[in-house]
Amino acid sequence: MESVRKMTDNLCKIASNTLRIPEQKILKGCLSFSKDMVMSMKKIRIAAFLLAALTLVPAVMTSCGGDDTTGTETNADNGTAAVTEAQTAPADPLAARLLVDDGVETKDYGGVPFRIVTSDGQTSYYEIETETGEVVDDAIFRRNSRVEERFNIDLQITFDKEYWDTSKHITSLVSAGDDAIELVAMHAVECGLLGIQSYFYNWYDIPHINFDQPWWSESSKMDLSYEGFAPVAVGDFVLSAMASTYCTFYNKTLAENYDLPDIYSVVRDGKWTIDYLVKTTKDIYNDLNGNGQIDSEDFFGFASDTRSNVGAYLWAFDNPIFTRRDDKLIYSYKTEKMNDIVAKLVDTFSNYQGITTDFGASWNYGRDVFAASRAIFAHAMLKHSLTALADMTDDFGFLPYPKWDEAQKEYHTLVDGSHQALAVPTTVVNTDMVGAITEVLNAESWKTVIPAYYDVALKVKATRDVESVEMIEMVVDSRKFDFGYIYDGWEGPSFLLSDFVAQKNTDFESTYAAKEKAIVKHYEEVIAFFENYEG
Repeated sequence: MESVRKMTDNLCKIASNTLRIPEQKILKGCLSFSKDMVMSMKKIRIAAFLLAALTLVPAVMTSCGGDDTTGTETNADNGTAAVTEAQTAPADPLAARLLVDDGVETKDYGGVPFRIVTSDGQTSYYEIETETGEVVDDAIFRRNSRVEERFNIDLQITFDKEYWDTSKHITSLVSAGDDAIELVAMHAVECGLLGIQSYFYNWYDIPHINFDQPWWSESSKMDLSYEGFAPVAVGDFVLSAMASTYCTFYNKTLAENYDLPDIYSVVRDGKWTIDYLVKTTKDIYNDLNGNGQIDSEDFFGFASDTRSNVGAYLWAFDNPIFTRRDDKLIYSYKTEKMNDIVAKLVDTFSNYQGITTDFGASWNYGRDVFAASRAIFAHAMLKHSLTALADMTDDFGFLPYPKWDEAQKEYHTLVDGSHQALAVPTTVVNTDMVGAITEVLNAESWKTVIPAYYDVALKVKATRDVESVEMIEMVVDSRKFDFGYIYDGWEGPSFLLSDFVAQKNTDFESTYAAKEKAIVKHYEEVIAFFENYEG
């Protein structure tokens, strides 16, 4: 125990000098030798992970490290064998990632093109022409270069203007029987729609794909697969699946000005609920422009638009569209709780001067009010911390979405439907090559790009305090990829909650009743499609 204490003391001093954060704050977040030792060690791990990201990522991106060898020696006192690890085994989890075998045999494909199609807004996630000195850009450039060199291929990425253009692109090619694209990375809901129209292979039929590997989302197995069939999958090659995760931004400077309690502690104690958020922010208001009217130029406790980031509350409140029961997927959207959810959210965004929204007029209203330091809390996506919030002078941090109540065990959130999902057109001839390259693209992304984005760009560049590192991990771990959302096909209930709030409509029962027959019919057809798949 004492050795752990000394190690952590030294680590915190180094981190304090490196991050320019007061040492007592780091100690507070990293070391809590209470009766709950598990939590203490988790905090120590987070601090170590952060420091490692700062000091080791540049090195691990350019080197694969040494061999992991072990040896044995005899203990003269008791005659038992003690196993010791060679010093070459990397202690840091980022360096250790590089040694994980992707399980794919290296082959020479003779310089053939490997053609990927996606949409224009995703350009920076997939293709960087040269190293720029920016950590994430360089990681993407190196990933692509490594895969091209290892398999002697030419990565060719086409960027359609909009996601619906990608849909037209794919349907046109497949309908013509044209083997012109190896891999699709496209809007997840639109990808799901094409998936249930037989435009894509079953991922389980593609050689080399291993959903048990850490570079594939667990949801690819648990939520997006059914009866051994998965036309759509989410892996770490689609960086947007992390970047587009919905979270709550938290302006620490303003919170201190208003004498709010430590919200991080509220989250850890499981008390970060929608009622807590409303109670805390509903009366925080200041008419900044002095016009006597509540408008977007004023100051608020909480800001949000009422589009998909309000829709995310369906999952935050643990009321998914589908649940798995006895290995069967059950449509479970309509619950008694839905009446209360709709009423609660309409009340939240309609009746308090300290809570502002634009009722559906903008995709980024809450984010923009927060970026102007005119709100203490706001809902937005993780990626906005690197763009819209990059120039903020106030200290800000990250929080998960609030829970429905304290009885709910876990925090949950949604990844915006605009995030990318992966699919293979049925016109592809060389599925062996496609599987090998796709598996390695995901593996290399997990090894280098995700650490660069998550452990450096987000956890260091975008955060202003050590506690936010813990919170980001909590947000990312709480992501949901719902079967009903991915295969909504624009005919399911995935976006109804946003409509209720934007229209200030609390009549869930009659509104849903008018749509229920069509929604249920849609999902019956989806389930039948999966159950009747024959390969």
